[in-house]
Amino acid sequence: MIGVAKSGFGGGVGILAVPMFVFAMGPKQGLGAMLPLMLAADVFSVYHHWGAWDPQNLKVLIPGTLLGIVAGSAALAWLLGGGVDLASAEHRMKVTVGLICVLYVVGTIVRNRFAPQWRWAASGLGGTITGMAAGVTSTIAHAGGPVLTIFLLGQHLAKRPFIGTTVIYFFLANAVKLLPYGLLGMIDTTTLGFGLWLLPLVPIGTLAGAHLNRVMSEGLFRAAIMTIVLVTGLKMVVS
Repeated sequence: MIGVAKSGFGGGVGILAVPMFVFAMGPKQGLGAMLPLMLAADVFSVYHHWGAWDPQNLKVLIPGTLLGIVAGSAALAWLLGGGVDLASAEHRMKVTVGLICVLYVVGTIVRNRFAPQWRWAASGLGGTITGMAAGVTSTIAHAGGPVLTIFLLGQHLAKRPFIGTTVIYFFLANAVKLLPYGLLGMIDTTTLGFGLWLLPLVPIGTLAGAHLNRVMSEGLFRAAIMTIVLVTGLKMVVS
């Protein structure tokens, strides 16, 4: 699932892996085990989509993302320090992101019906806000995918720059997250050993996702993303 998501197929599908890892290993080690695997998938994804990203979107997203990672890391440090129950905090975060996903799909249907020519621009303000939201949710619960998908889909980007921007964005964000995760003890020999057993499955997933991206039409691709975002959002709200 991580490999398929990191290939750019389906946007928010990767978040479905989060509760699985948390259930298997607990919040601290589960989230820590996911990060090296996601970075491994990022390497394959960037290779398959090298140079396909949109520079303007990266320019407006990265500053806010760095601020979001700092804020998310501070929140994690507080949560892991016993401030509140981490699983409860993650649940509230997922519900929030899930509601945003569901409302976005509903809003898109309304927009396509009454204002089909309207679209978002890759502006500095919108990119900063989106980057901060994606940085925080990605750091706390690896849940930045739906937030970024909402921002990029709102611009009506074509399939290739949409995928390319997504994969390079999360490669950079996840690389930065290694530092706070290591300092907080979320990545250790246990999580790394667990990840090594699963690592061979990552390139299989990215190859499968890259193939799906090549063979699917633009309209079907967008419909697939919207459906997965809706299902993911509903799952996060009700689970």
